[in-house]
Amino acid sequence: MEEILDFWIRSNVNVSRDGSNFPSSYLQVNKGDVDQKLCITAESSLLNLCQICEAHTKMCTGNFRFIKKTMRGHVMSVRIQCTKDKSHSYLWSSSPYLSNDEYLVNHRINHGFVSSGMLPSHYTRFVNGSGIGCIDWSLRKKFISTYKESVETEYKESIKTAVHEEIASNEDLDGINILTDARHGWRKNAKDSSIVAIGENLHKVLDCVHVTK
Repeated sequence: MEEILDFWIRSNVNVSRDGSNFPSSYLQVNKGDVDQKLCITAESSLLNLCQICEAHTKMCTGNFRFIKKTMRGHVMSVRIQCTKDKSHSYLWSSSPYLSNDEYLVNHRINHGFVSSGMLPSHYTRFVNGSGIGCIDWSLRKKFISTYKESVETEYKESIKTAVHEEIASNEDLDGINILTDARHGWRKNAKDSSIVAIGENLHKVLDCVHVTK
């Protein structure tokens, strides 16, 4: 029995140079813990957690424990408290904040969802199945509204620049020639089609029109 315990200690506990023990960095999940809460974190948040732990060890010998865990979209907000002094309590989030006090992680996930072409139902099934939290529909709707305005602004500026560059590419500066995929945009049973016009010389998008039968 003693040999078995010695083997377990050697396999699961690291010994530092000064002789003190600390948990192994290799963590294996048990069968009963596979449904534990998951979250998405950012590199800067992990660094911040290390800094909090480092600063605490310099002034106290107590250990940290989780008091409360709250999921906010894909972000986990954790209240950690010292086992020796309850006044040593900190609130840590797995994501840094943007200038509008919203989480970077949730905005990055929203950006990926919108630009991927996924349907809202696809997003919901994926995040619920993986257990990584879910951004509330009202917050997603708010993000899409702001996102749409930003995309439209960038689109208009890009189109304006492309038209000016196409005009400048012609020697006479009196007009432009365009290419369009109108005949390819329609399918036999298609109700909607996006018709794109590109410049003949520079092949940049000059306009895009959504057409409905």
